[in-house]
Amino acid sequence: MIYVWVRKTVDWQHERAVRAQLDPGFAPKVELWNETFDLPFHLFRHRVWKIAQLNLSRVERAVQAEWEEIPTGSLVVPLDDDDWLAPDLATVLEGRRNGRRVCYRWKSTWIERPTTLGHEIYSLRRRLLSTTQEKWVCSSANYALVKGAETRELAASHMSASRWVESAAEGSVEAIDQRLSLINRTLASRTTLGGRRRPLSRSQLLRKFRRYRRLYDNPPATPELAWCRPYVVMMADLMAALAVKKR
Repeated sequence: MIYVWVRKTVDWQHERAVRAQLDPGFAPKVELWNETFDLPFHLFRHRVWKIAQLNLSRVERAVQAEWEEIPTGSLVVPLDDDDWLAPDLATVLEGRRNGRRVCYRWKSTWIERPTTLGHEIYSLRRRLLSTTQEKWVCSSANYALVKGAETRELAASHMSASRWVESAAEGSVEAIDQRLSLINRTLASRTTLGGRRRPLSRSQLLRKFRRYRRLYDNPPATPELAWCRPYVVMMADLMAALAVKKR
């Protein structure tokens, strides 16, 4: 058995709860979304969350739990509330268990549109040059940790985990040459909308919308990612149902 820990989520069905936790710098983008589309931001995110929850329910021999509920020494997969996991993840990880290992990581996989020109160039280099170095060796959903007091921060932050992995003692980390998860960076992701710093206009949002409408029409062709195709179809249906309000 493994444990799945969703780092942070919110009750996406309830607009008041969502608004209460919005960063002041990001709130105007949510307002822009609601002015632009017929499906409010919080309900779109709720639909994304439901797709991810369906995926997690199909991961064999995995239990979703809060950090405090997970027994010390257990193997924990941290992820965000829109990430997906392969159904056989627990089987693969249990087959690799070794008392010396603190962390297990596998190939990072995204379904996304580049958010900046630099991001687009980096993504192209990753596709064409296998030697291109990853910005972060641990992304939001491509690693598992043995739970302990010292691993709480590593589970909470993939950036902290990446720094730790790069300087970890020999034998404490195992790299698995498989794709066992998928990061679903949607139109409503903070990164897609530019976070709290980059401004976002209606025309820019609509341009992103048009690109994302096409994104989910082509599920990943890699055979080892065949498990994620039903969820890609659900995302395609969600994007097809998202309509622009008439001005």
